[in-house]
Amino acid sequence: MRLLRLLALLWSTAALVASTDIQSYTLRVQAEGGGAGQAMATVRLTGCTAGALNLPLGFASPEGLKLEEAPSGVRLELGPPSGMTLIHFQFPDGMPTQATLRFSFSLKQVFQVTQLALGEKPTLPTGSRSFRHAFVNTQEAPIDTYRLEFLFPEGLMAQAIREQLPRPKKSEIGPRVLLSKLEGRQAAILQFTDLHQGDDTSMVLELVPTRRSLGWLIAGLLLGGLYLFKFKDLVTKQHP
Repeated sequence: MRLLRLLALLWSTAALVASTDIQSYTLRVQAEGGGAGQAMATVRLTGCTAGALNLPLGFASPEGLKLEEAPSGVRLELGPPSGMTLIHFQFPDGMPTQATLRFSFSLKQVFQVTQLALGEKPTLPTGSRSFRHAFVNTQEAPIDTYRLEFLFPEGLMAQAIREQLPRPKKSEIGPRVLLSKLEGRQAAILQFTDLHQGDDTSMVLELVPTRRSLGWLIAGLLLGGLYLFKFKDLVTKQHP
């Protein structure tokens, strides 16, 4: 009898989790020059009911996890590491069917450290970094849209996108990874829609120190020289 009650409880909990629809999961990571990072996640839900919701996090060892916005009574905690980090939400009785959750955390090291083999020459300029992000939906709840916004540190720009998976479908518009500007900083945006359990997405970037284009410099010098030549010619005509 106790076994039947336990099985019924487990089935009920699974049903509660499965009923929640994750409309969007947006994660913005702002990297600092020293390699650390600050992150803010925004999760929009529909069909919420009381119970548990587990959310995968594509970063290892987050620190200072804090719930920034949520309906009253929602609890948040970090799950034990088991391959991929999990964020545990506990929804109270009377949970609104639609809700927005925001939580923040920090990262000690955002960038990947490139290890060169003995005698291997570096292929990137001094001060360059590499950034890799991989996300897998390990849970039953589907994610309609997953979006990662990665803001580069001041003084760095993207030299190459080494990986952007999965490849966009014919029905999708635009690349998997888009280089853009957010809050006045260079940024890369990874976006993937309709993630079911087991679906994954990833990107790898090469970042190099910002440099001024030599072409623009030459063009500026030529324009400046032309302006001075015309100005001199004008002065000569006015004062024979």
